[in-house]
Amino acid sequence: MCSLFSQSRQPSWLHTNMRRFGPRNVTHLISGATRPHLCSFLPRTSPPARAPNPVFSTSPKRPLSTPGHKPSKSNKMEVRCQCGAVSFHTPTAAPLSIYHCHCTECQKQSSSAFGTSAIYPATGLFPLAPELREKLGCWTRPSKEGRTMDCYFCKACGVRMFHRIREADGTERETVSIKGGAVQGLSFEGAKHIYVESAVVPIPEGAERWETTPDVMEGREGGN
Repeated sequence: MCSLFSQSRQPSWLHTNMRRFGPRNVTHLISGATRPHLCSFLPRTSPPARAPNPVFSTSPKRPLSTPGHKPSKSNKMEVRCQCGAVSFHTPTAAPLSIYHCHCTECQKQSSSAFGTSAIYPATGLFPLAPELREKLGCWTRPSKEGRTMDCYFCKACGVRMFHRIREADGTERETVSIKGGAVQGLSFEGAKHIYVESAVVPIPEGAERWETTPDVMEGREGGN
């Protein structure tokens, strides 16, 4: 045994490990005896630090669309009902206009003080995709000057999603009114208040306001 570990015969690695772990442990490694592996005697070291994965980076990033943030033209916003059964994207990234309507019909429809509509081009939503149409119910009511309004709602939770107006001759308007509260991340900055003659809450100072309908309205024939 002593000759095995003599300074003249032992390999350099054996000499080094014998000094670190003792002759007995090194002898067991050589003889194949069942003993703790050499790695169990080595000092533990921490694994090298990994570079941060950019996909799971924790650095704060601004959402694509948040209240008060206007998304770029390429980022359309998601529209969802309360239960989530109905979901689609706006025809364009930003609405043509936003109205807070204080008429008595919108008060009933929203079960609140007023209703909010974001006006978008109908192209891109109409004609409705079959998978979207089958999830929607439609209720049609008369409107002013012989017009009618097709009101679409979720069959599951009943939430109004959007409406589209037909002119007296049956022509559909080129715009669709999507309910503002269903548009995820919509900014209400610059919204116009209409039909304030029947408002039941104060109108913010400085906001654009109309006693009834505006002189010019998107999608209406001649803008009037």
